[in-house]
Amino acid sequence: MESVNRTIWDEWGAMPSNEQARDEAAGILDGLPSRARGEEIMFISPRLFAVRRLMRLWGECCSCPADGQQGIRLVDTQIKGKIVFAADKERTADILAVTRATAKRTRNWGWVRGIFGSCGALYMPKAGYYLIMRPQTANGSAERLQAILKSCGFTVGVRKRATYRELTLRDQQQIVTLLSRMGLVKTALSLEETAIYRSMRSHANKLVNCDAANINKSIEAARGQMELIRRMDELGITETLPEPLFELVAARKRNPSISLKELGQTLPRPISKSTVEYRWRKLEHILQTQLKGDDANVLRKSGR
Repeated sequence: MESVNRTIWDEWGAMPSNEQARDEAAGILDGLPSRARGEEIMFISPRLFAVRRLMRLWGECCSCPADGQQGIRLVDTQIKGKIVFAADKERTADILAVTRATAKRTRNWGWVRGIFGSCGALYMPKAGYYLIMRPQTANGSAERLQAILKSCGFTVGVRKRATYRELTLRDQQQIVTLLSRMGLVKTALSLEETAIYRSMRSHANKLVNCDAANINKSIEAARGQMELIRRMDELGITETLPEPLFELVAARKRNPSISLKELGQTLPRPISKSTVEYRWRKLEHILQTQLKGDDANVLRKSGR
């Protein structure tokens, strides 16, 4: 999981800027809580790498001099683990205006990628896959993102919160598809590799557990049969058994731990597992009858 997380944010932060720079910058801004203050808009983000990418994109979609970061400034704050920055209100409006104007009729994946970078995450617990995005509701980005995902056939879980809406994808193939559409191809491939590894490991564990259960079952059955033989020996019944039953008892004494199927194949005339089970039931019946003192039991009667 750590490897996939490192891949996704390294890839997202290092993606080359293109014609979608404005859309992605708008997505980052739309995914963050904000409030107006004078001629600026204050934004709060827990991700320094997202703010750095925003500054880089800002310089490419705004005609600003020098290093391209004019119009965004970091604000000293006592909020632990949060980055507060101020963006010029007029330039922010210019960036957001283009994407919001086409919001209802386009599937803007650059904007979706920006939303994911600012308020999205990928989780892979011991079982399952979860891609979660928490866009803000006040600026309409939550409804827009939900509409885009549903129009593309994604199965989206929705939970409404006070200031944001939590959108969740739980299907691994749909998550891979969404990552690919956002341009995060390396992450999509890494996730598929992880899914294959998980599937193989799960299958191997199931085989091991199944084999272990079968072994335990065989050992338990063999233990019960050896106890049955011991009690029959104490009562002197063994030597008087019909030949097929006597051969089965002798074979079990020689092989105290093998399975019923293997036991049937060791007999002079090999028999199936079901026949072995049938003969053991006959032996159990003979023992129980003997313990009850039923003299009607005929031991020399030919057995199966």
